[in-house]
Amino acid sequence: MRLALFDLDDTLLDGDCSALWNDWMVECGWIDAPGEYLARTQAMNAAYHAGRLKLEQYLAVTLSPLTGRHEEEVAAEVEAFVAERIAPRLFPQGRELVARHRDDGDLPLLISASSRHLVGPVARQLGIEQVIAVEPALAAGRFTGATTGVLSYRGGKVTRLESWLAERNAVASHLCFYSDSQNDLPLLNRVDRPVAVNPDPVLAEVARVEGWERLDWREPVSLAAQSTPRSAAAYG
Repeated sequence: MRLALFDLDDTLLDGDCSALWNDWMVECGWIDAPGEYLARTQAMNAAYHAGRLKLEQYLAVTLSPLTGRHEEEVAAEVEAFVAERIAPRLFPQGRELVARHRDDGDLPLLISASSRHLVGPVARQLGIEQVIAVEPALAAGRFTGATTGVLSYRGGKVTRLESWLAERNAVASHLCFYSDSQNDLPLLNRVDRPVAVNPDPVLAEVARVEGWERLDWREPVSLAAQSTPRSAAAYG
């Protein structure tokens, strides 16, 4: 089995799907004290990009608005969200790359530290069937606000990939992985062909030193810069 692994946020997507979803939940009226909520999540997003985020803390905050909501209610909102806010931000170069790997006989797999209720629908937009993501816990079809299993974050991505292969009794004859983030260095160091895409400064330096391939898909003024998420102050 030849696998083409793709990170999602800031790799195939110009932006972060969880951060954009936070704004959407505010607009839905699902967030109490939206100013405080967005200030907390934006600070955590900054910690992620600096390589300091404890994902468990972020998920405790960002899954709490879903607690008690039925998965069908959430799925309907996510479908509208992905169509309106996510699909226009997917890099066309990324779509082409996924299609090229498929045409070459590789199996595309989206592996993300975002939650499956967001990542799954985005994967369908990209024509990717195989997904590894954070698994939100459900009870009687409703979100509990918790997660289950190993988080697909940092070294957890390696663990989850190994489990995915073991469940299929499969061996990967070749692995390539496309990512933007220093947080993905454990998996980038594990694969046969690591590729830095729109890399953060730490990953850019590692890629330079190691001689890894680098792809830059953003224009000098990116879509993310043109469509900056609303500040927490806007919600008082």
